[in-house]
Amino acid sequence: MPTLKRLLTLLAAAAWPWLAQAASPSAVVQTEQVRAELVAQAPDGVGPGKPFWLGLQIEHQPHWHTYWKNPGDSGLPTTLIWQLPAGLKAGEIAWPTPMKLPVGPLMNYGYEGKLLLPVAVTVGPEFSGNSIEVKLSAQWLVCKDVCIPQQGEFALNIPVQASTASNRAAFDAALAALPTVVPGAKAEAELIDGAKVLRVSVSGLPAALQGKALAFFAETPGVVDPSARHDVRWDGSRWQALVQISQQRFESPAQMKAVLLAPGAAAGVQVDFAISGMWPALAAPTPIVEAQAAATPVTPAPAPMGLGLALTLAVMAGKA
Repeated sequence: MPTLKRLLTLLAAAAWPWLAQAASPSAVVQTEQVRAELVAQAPDGVGPGKPFWLGLQIEHQPHWHTYWKNPGDSGLPTTLIWQLPAGLKAGEIAWPTPMKLPVGPLMNYGYEGKLLLPVAVTVGPEFSGNSIEVKLSAQWLVCKDVCIPQQGEFALNIPVQASTASNRAAFDAALAALPTVVPGAKAEAELIDGAKVLRVSVSGLPAALQGKALAFFAETPGVVDPSARHDVRWDGSRWQALVQISQQRFESPAQMKAVLLAPGAAAGVQVDFAISGMWPALAAPTPIVEAQAAATPVTPAPAPMGLGLALTLAVMAGKA
């Protein structure tokens, strides 16, 4: 049977042609679930060698959420596709530290409330002009007890010589929520129990984190089981966790990153570790799933995905 992750991804992908979206590009897209806005932060203006920030700011209605780079058991991360003038290059999303979002037996990772996804933009020597026309095509999946795929076409004009800093507080908050790398921290991981468990060990963490119940967020999707209970303990100043491998695993990484988050903290600590041990072979994709993924649906728009459907898919996935 197809895995839960693959089924949810296929269903969401099938819905993209009928996404809720703005009629024409603008700086703001409003739906019943979110208000999304393209914003910029260039306090010193824009010019060669003067990087600046762009970002998609999403204000969720109460109890609605969108997803992190690893969405957890289900969901899809927000994607940003930029159109920029020659000489400008947008980086990857600088993902703020997520929160855990339990939905029935599933555990997802994402964001509620007010969110800014910042993206650094570099300016090359070939850039010229008095203003910058930025265009963005964004897609996100917003969920509560139903999941709704949405997209927005955004446009923003940024002056080159003048300061653009009206969203300074939002960018400062988003950048302060980025996972930090701790100098001196050392992480390692080993597959044990027939590659059913990943044993993670981290030393050199700050004294402020010592003894606290740290939550574990794997950055690579499709490897660990987000909804499984992690066996976590401190051995002196060394943090250790036994993390269950997903029965629907579709990656076999030699290296992984994860975020460790203390209770009540706005930003987590990012750790990077090599994985020792041998991964078992991945199950071959089913022909049905491959055929579905290759097909482009032309049927009318599907209804929003309800929690009941998600739980049904979870049961199906458990039998995979």
